[in-house]
Amino acid sequence: MPDTQLQRFEMDEKRFFAEFPKKKKDAFKGSEGKLLLIAGSRGMAGAACLNILGAKTLGASYILTALPEEIYPIAAARFLTPVYHPMCRGEEVVTIRPLLREVRAAAFGSGAVHLANKKEVLALLLSDSQVPLVLDAESLRILADEDTLAVRTGAPDVILTPHIGEFRALTGLSAEELRRDPSRICADYAEKNRAIVVLKGPRTIVASPDGRIYFNASGNEALAQAGSGDVLTGMIAAMLTLENDPFAAACRAVFMHGHIADEGRKTYSCRNFPLEKFPEIMDRMFLEHGL
Repeated sequence: MPDTQLQRFEMDEKRFFAEFPKKKKDAFKGSEGKLLLIAGSRGMAGAACLNILGAKTLGASYILTALPEEIYPIAAARFLTPVYHPMCRGEEVVTIRPLLREVRAAAFGSGAVHLANKKEVLALLLSDSQVPLVLDAESLRILADEDTLAVRTGAPDVILTPHIGEFRALTGLSAEELRRDPSRICADYAEKNRAIVVLKGPRTIVASPDGRIYFNASGNEALAQAGSGDVLTGMIAAMLTLENDPFAAACRAVFMHGHIADEGRKTYSCRNFPLEKFPEIMDRMFLEHGL
């Protein structure tokens, strides 16, 4: 893809809130669509909780959460408003399949390291889902091993959220090769695989199959901690229920993920920045912008 075909996407706080949809006076709990988060496994309940935290940060009003039954009590004790679908071992696909017909967007992979039948869950999403998907963490490792993405039949819009190590596994390139021209490699991978790539890092890159690219300038080193990516996955998924363009949704979520960290640094230390404060910080900005 020649450089001239790359179209740069721009985002800042003013544009984010100018284009963020206001909740209508006659809104009800399902009027903005439902969101499905499939996350967590034994020892990884926190990832599912952080997905929910990210979705609630952007005001997702109807969250469905499918998670293994053994971690359901942990998530339910932390968040009261999601509709939970605890999955018995071996019944993951049976549980998830009907939910895909209800939702406007879905996310899978955060903390799913020990999830039974995780490969079958990913195959289901890529073949049966007709809504945008966010694939994170464990789902990316499955893709790197099996190249499942190349044979997808459903899921017209897929957003991949790798960090540099996961992207190396997906591309088969060395760290040195990726460092030479990461934006070009992201753009080429997005075009070849018909997927949006969110390459996470100090300056996250978002690339679309149609040649659009976004270089994020928000954020700081406070986000360099476990769980930050799980929050971002929830934010992207929530944004997909509010924005018809999946690439724009990913860019907006990436920007705000970093911007919240920048705003939060006015109150909290970089060393001990609490991800749990994301909704509170965001709510202050919602109020300032009349939302």
